[in-house]
Amino acid sequence: MLLTSFAWAKPPATPTLYISPDGPQVHFYWDEVPGAEKYTILVSSLANGSSIGEFDMGNTNRISVTLPIESGYFVSVRAENADGPSAYSIPRRLVISADASTPSLEQVIQNYAGNVIYNTYRDLADRAEKLNTMVVKLRFETSDDQLSAVQQQWRDTRRPWEQSEAFLFGPVDTEGLDPAMDSWPVNSTDLQNVLDSDTALTVETVSAFSDDLKGFHVIEFLLFGADGNKASAEFTERELLYLGAATSVLANDTQRLAQSWNPNDGNFLAEFAQAGVGSTTYTSQTAALQEMINGMIGIAGELGSVKLEDPIRLGDATMVESQFSFNSRADFMDNVRAIRNVYTGNYLLSEGPGLNALVKSVNPALDETINSQIEAAIAAIDAIPQPFAEAISTSTTEVQAAIDAVNMLLVTLSNQLSALAQ
Repeated sequence: MLLTSFAWAKPPATPTLYISPDGPQVHFYWDEVPGAEKYTILVSSLANGSSIGEFDMGNTNRISVTLPIESGYFVSVRAENADGPSAYSIPRRLVISADASTPSLEQVIQNYAGNVIYNTYRDLADRAEKLNTMVVKLRFETSDDQLSAVQQQWRDTRRPWEQSEAFLFGPVDTEGLDPAMDSWPVNSTDLQNVLDSDTALTVETVSAFSDDLKGFHVIEFLLFGADGNKASAEFTERELLYLGAATSVLANDTQRLAQSWNPNDGNFLAEFAQAGVGSTTYTSQTAALQEMINGMIGIAGELGSVKLEDPIRLGDATMVESQFSFNSRADFMDNVRAIRNVYTGNYLLSEGPGLNALVKSVNPALDETINSQIEAAIAAIDAIPQPFAEAISTSTTEVQAAIDAVNMLLVTLSNQLSALAQ
């Protein structure tokens, strides 16, 4: 039986606040923090720092508001549960302009390559390296507290990966890094055979394993256990060895991926950013634009028909991604956020010109539809009760609503946005 309740003995972590201005309308959203029961936004005056007020957001993690033109603010968010509040996030500066000027297609492509793709991969590599360091510490301090910290870091590392799935092209594809890092379901039979064997569990040997014996989900299985409630005392020496090697391999692969886009290294960033003006892969800006849109369509299609629909259609909980960590719902929401990142040109606190500005300049109604469908898909997924592996049989109405919301977004991207790009 899967564990269906969680015990949190301390206040939640501080969420990260993201702001996406669109003229006088501003979209605020923040991380869904494990264990949080409510969120509060703190707004201060940009002119003198004086408090404007604290606003209770309940358990939502997004809000869109229209603010006075030329007004300015500092904005922060905190999470709270029965054990108390987190600290407020680092204040974000916000100045409301009448409207944003329409960027060129070249500016959108360049921002997408550097601000969205490279920053996502750099963030992923940094978090994977931290996970690797914490797993090494777990080897020498195999306590429940340390295990809990490593488990949370696995979830944190998962976020930028899931938000990268809207651009699974380039080196992540041609160098086989996607399946090496994220093959699922877990091959638990072969995994157990490895643990029962005398195979040396080094970085070199694990790196040479088949894709379903390394990567995020093997690490997840070893960290959380088949029922999601693994205790530190349950680890065998072989499991700790396997965990250490697999996490090192993941850190190496994420570093390799970031380097492949790094302007000072593999520099696939330039190959994309110079579309139509020197790129051998993308001989026109239209080709690069279509690649961007195809990536959004690809993850929307996979999310709707594979990640969400297949488990409920087949009645098979083993098909559920990230089932051992109970992170499935967060994965799915981050897949939609990946679409939002591509569409808006933003990643975390870094903002830039996105497709939305181009779409809005020629078809404001379509831009509004895409924005609202993205938010509706995230909200529908968020409404599925945890854990998702049980929801496929106990909360089929909510799961189907999420499938429908994602598919509605998919249709809009496929039929309207793709046609507009032509």
